[in-house]
Order: sequence, then structure tokens, then C-alpha cells
Amino acid sequence: MAFESPLITGSCGITPADLLFACQVCADEEVGGRLGWKDQLRIMRLMRNPARFEAYLKAFGDYILVPHWPKFWEQTSKKSGGGNKGVPWPLAIVANLIVSGIEEKRAWEMPECQAIWLNSALAIAKGADVAIMSPEEEAFMAEEEAKDAAAAASNPAKVTTP
Repeated sequence: MAFESPLITGSCGITPADLLFACQVCADEEVGGRLGWKDQLRIMRLMRNPARFEAYLKAFGDYILVPHWPKFWEQTSKKSGGGNKGVPWPLAIVANLIVSGIEEKRAWEMPECQAIWLNSALAIAKGADVAIMSPEEEAFMAEEEAKDAAAAASNPAKVTTP
């Protein structure tokens, strides 16, 4: 997020250089902005082989496990006075993990999906009003959305004549 990577922001097309940089950041490597000859070779190989690049993008997506994040029930009304007070959400999650006894290094380095789940469980244990969908509830919601979409597609809009 701090580097405004298109892998996070979705602001533009993802390039092999973006993927390489994201892998370096996730590996906690020193990222100084200069690419070595090995990095340049890797980027060229990925540019010449779009199928390999797509496979690596998928592997990176599988690594960060965003599809496996908990799905939360939306609150129907917001309580006043809450909010994040300007703290970026990754920092809020790490801070909660540290306050809950996780070592700082571990809190920063654990996989994002694990941090989200652990943070959610800790928040619920502390009495937060958070409700996570079960896999069955999530499947039911997806089924209902598909039914609604099919019904809307089969009901053409009424044409009004003057």
C-alpha cells in the first residue's frame, strides 16, 4: 500500500516489474529502487511469456490469500463516535495483534490473510460487534445473488411509447 502498487490499488495494468517488486516487499528484501541484472532478466522472461506471467500473478494472489479473508455481515446502522481516527487499516490490525500479545516482528511478517482472521477473532473475543459469515451463509448469499441476476436478465425492461 505504501508504494501504491497496482497489485493493491488496481490503478493501472500490472507489469512484470510490479510483480517482482511486490514479491521483494513480501519477502522483506531490501528494495532500493534499482534492479540488478538478475531482476532485469526475470522481467524480460516474463514479458516474453505472458502465460508464465499470468501463472505467477495467480500464484502471488494465492499467496496473499485475499479470497480467503473472512466475509463480514454488514452493519445496518453505524454507531457514532467510532471510526479509525485516520489510522491506516493495516497498522490498526498490526497494533491490535501486538496489544494482544503477538510479537511485533511476527505481527508485521505474518501472511495478510492470517492477520485478518486473527485480528477478527481477537476483536470478537474482546466483545466487538463483528459477525463473520459461515461458508454456508456465503454460498447461500451467492446463490441468491445469482437468482436475482437471472431474474433481472429474463425480465426485459418495459418500453414506453409516447
